Amino acid sequence: MNMPTRIDNILFVCTGNICRSPFAECLFTKVVAQKELEGITADSAGLLALAGNSATYMAQRVAAEYGVDLSEHTAKSVSEDLLARSDLVLVMEKSHNEALSASFPEAGGKILLLRHFARYGSRRRAIADPYGLEYDAYRFCFLDIQDAVSGLVEYLAGRKIDFEPIQVTCYEGYKASESPRSFVWSDRPFKITSIVDRWYDADADGRSEVLDYFKVLADDGHTYIIRYNRLFDSWAVLIPESR
Repeated sequence: MNMPTRIDNILFVCTGNICRSPFAECLFTKVVAQKELEGITADSAGLLALAGNSATYMAQRVAAEYGVDLSEHTAKSVSEDLLARSDLVLVMEKSHNEALSASFPEAGGKILLLRHFARYGSRRRAIADPYGLEYDAYRFCFLDIQDAVSGLVEYLAGRKIDFEPIQVTCYEGYKASESPRSFVWSDRPFKITSIVDRWYDADADGRSEVLDYFKVLADDGHTYIIRYNRLFDSWAVLIPESR
């Protein structure tokens, strides 16, 4: 997946933009503000939205119980402009991904299931649509989205606080994450003279298949921790404490 190294604008997409994606947008915006993560914005839209519709009564009720206000939300449809302005598009189910990729093929490389960032349970299943159902279905949906949004914010916070994007050149004939030989950081080139150590992310959050870490010795005599993100096909370097 060829994704930008920065994720500043996120678009949440569901079917009607009156339940799931408003939950995600407004909850995400609230948590980002609480975490003081500046420069990250969120929006939402629906594949079959009727423009101007408000969030359903039950969606507003459940969200309010968790301190999230949906009273001012108005539905809108997915558009080429919305997708172009988004660095990451998070959908509720695989059918949304398929529909978006078919109608907007240029956006296909930046679409993921929202539950990809979930902290608990399967990260490949859909978030069920509560539309037309009772209170418990809406509450379960909100909590499902809350889990995924919390994981997403943790992921974004980790990227912004500790690491900076770099460009990495690897030995030909190897996969991208197997053998880095040089990198460019802040317009300065570094040649990797040796790989001191290598490990995988094995945290309890279930993302062990996503991140590869390398401790490398560079030609300036210093060691660096560089990280390859398989999901976004991007590299970053751990910022030394002295910087």
